[in-house]
Amino acid sequence: MSLTLAIQSAVSGLQSTQRALQTTSDNIANVNTEGYSRKDVTFSSITIDGVGNGVEIGRITRSVDEFLLRQIRDTQAITNNFEIRDKFLQEIQALFGTPSDDNSIATGLADLKNAFEAVALTPENQAFQFEVVGEARELALRMSELATNVQRLRTEAESEIARLVSLIDAGIENVSDLNVQVARNEILGTDPSSIRDARDRELEALAELIDIQTIENSDGRVDIFTKGGRTLLTGSIAIDIAHTAAGALNATTQYLNPTDPGYPGGITGIFLSGSTAAADDITPEIGGGQLQALIDLRDELLPNLQSELDQLSKTILNEVNSQHNTGTAFPPPNSFTGSQSFRTTDVFTATGAVRISVINRTTGDVVENLDIADLSLITSAGAVVTTLDGMANASASLDSNGNLVLSADAAANGIAINVSSSSVTTVGANTRNFGHYFGINDLFQSVTDNSDYNSFVSGQQANSTTALGIAGTLTFNIDSTPTTTAVAYAAGDDLDTIAANITADATLTAANISASVVNDGTGRRLVITDSDNQNFIVTDSGTLFSSINMDIDDRRYSNVFTVRSAVADDPTLVSRGTLSLTAGVGADGIVSGDGTAANNIAGRFDAQIAFDSIGGLSGTNTTISGYAAQILSFQASIAAEAQNQFEFNDAFLDSLKFRSDADKGVNLDEELSELVILEQAFNAAARVVSVVDTMFDELFNAVR
Repeated sequence: MSLTLAIQSAVSGLQSTQRALQTTSDNIANVNTEGYSRKDVTFSSITIDGVGNGVEIGRITRSVDEFLLRQIRDTQAITNNFEIRDKFLQEIQALFGTPSDDNSIATGLADLKNAFEAVALTPENQAFQFEVVGEARELALRMSELATNVQRLRTEAESEIARLVSLIDAGIENVSDLNVQVARNEILGTDPSSIRDARDRELEALAELIDIQTIENSDGRVDIFTKGGRTLLTGSIAIDIAHTAAGALNATTQYLNPTDPGYPGGITGIFLSGSTAAADDITPEIGGGQLQALIDLRDELLPNLQSELDQLSKTILNEVNSQHNTGTAFPPPNSFTGSQSFRTTDVFTATGAVRISVINRTTGDVVENLDIADLSLITSAGAVVTTLDGMANASASLDSNGNLVLSADAAANGIAINVSSSSVTTVGANTRNFGHYFGINDLFQSVTDNSDYNSFVSGQQANSTTALGIAGTLTFNIDSTPTTTAVAYAAGDDLDTIAANITADATLTAANISASVVNDGTGRRLVITDSDNQNFIVTDSGTLFSSINMDIDDRRYSNVFTVRSAVADDPTLVSRGTLSLTAGVGADGIVSGDGTAANNIAGRFDAQIAFDSIGGLSGTNTTISGYAAQILSFQASIAAEAQNQFEFNDAFLDSLKFRSDADKGVNLDEELSELVILEQAFNAAARVVSVVDTMFDELFNAVR
């Protein structure tokens, strides 16, 4: 009986050592395999009725620090987040350059200012007039290119979000399949360590894309959750995750939070379980990984930059056009076509005076003056046209696009305007001079299919759910028949409530005027718009509009920023001088050497202008060039911060991986030493088998 136990023990030693040799051999073979964890064999003695009966493999375990693995995944999510930010922001930085670069916005503004100064000094020099138009076109093109690239990057981010969501969905399915294999092996008692290694690699790949947390169940399967607590995988049941990419994005295409009254927006959410319900949209809950970085870029960082560019573009257009409309070219053009669209019934609310003159294009002498001393007596766009058309030597009309056309009847004559004290209401208390309001003599224009007066937007607000503490009444003048309505707001109202009250007004609904609160980067903005693109005026009895900086809708301004085609085609139309307010018929109305208008335009580039808080920039008083420099400086700052954060977290991740590899990695010297020990153990067990076999032979021979 003892010899039988002896040979059983020796055979178990051979079998166990053979299995241990296989494990050690596997360790040595995978010494350079990334993600492989060293396997350790635990031997256990076999005891039957208190008597030793050999040895067995107790368990093959992985040498893994699970806490360290979780820390690596968390850091991986942070690192990849900043890596994506760094990639996109470095591209933006390359596009925008620095203030001193020859092709920067700041340089373009300085060049345009210098060109106007040259015209002011020598108004009759056509080369300088051409220089103004050339610099204006370069600036407009640069602004448009930058804004187009911002939206291109947003579109790329949106496409990449859809791709990553597909990868996440596939990764979760892979972990689900591996969960099944791990659980099966655990039940059968076979070694699942290699499958666990494969699962860890899948989890690490997922952590690069999205922030996750995992919990291992008693059967060896892991459940996966977002850091926000949403279930992505429970046991072997994978939850579908999907996102349908929008097409090419523009400045008004936005994602809306599921709690937003206007949900869904133009960009759909990231949904679970094959649903498109708001409750299954997890977009706002994603807090790390490449996916969150792309969402932030698409919905906050890049829209913030777009808003900053739009405010800069609007300011350039307003400041330059306002002054350009105060001046005139010499000789003056025979005809003007405005850049704003109107209906004859559009409300016209104005004060002050304006002079329109027919001028001899050769001599500059006045042929006819029309002095409108009190614009408040004119109440519609149609009445403006009728008044202008009453001139003996000029005619006025609205063309098929609704643009004001003002022409001298004789080819030898031209039209000149002195906007004088004119002030025309746009929205709230905001006004433009007569020429600027109609866009008669603009240098720049935004190329749209409608006018500036059918959509209005507030500045960025921190949120839309905080009571504003302001009371008053908004009066809507829809047309000159007149059609008006009033919407009151109370101190307890927030932006969402005010928007809802405007939209609920029956008169406004009939006119297709509505209001909404939209996301814009990191802020919220109130938008009031006419879906028919028809003009209307809103005035405010309180301080709501002034406190939220309500103005014409400047979203996308930088994308459609261009030089007015008439001036681009004929640079001699650049405003240089000013029409006399006192010259009578036959006297000099304008002179060729007058550069006052050009000088005034150049002066606006050095003027201190109030810029609203928008995007990532706080409200400030600075010059146009100063604000452009702030945009460039801020972008450089956040790009540098993203790069620094990426480099720091990447180094930290490397240190964590080094610690993990030191713990779970294969040490070749140790494995070779273990191989020698196992070889000796195997030889010893084999020797026992040989000796016992010899003893059995002798025993059998003795009893024959």
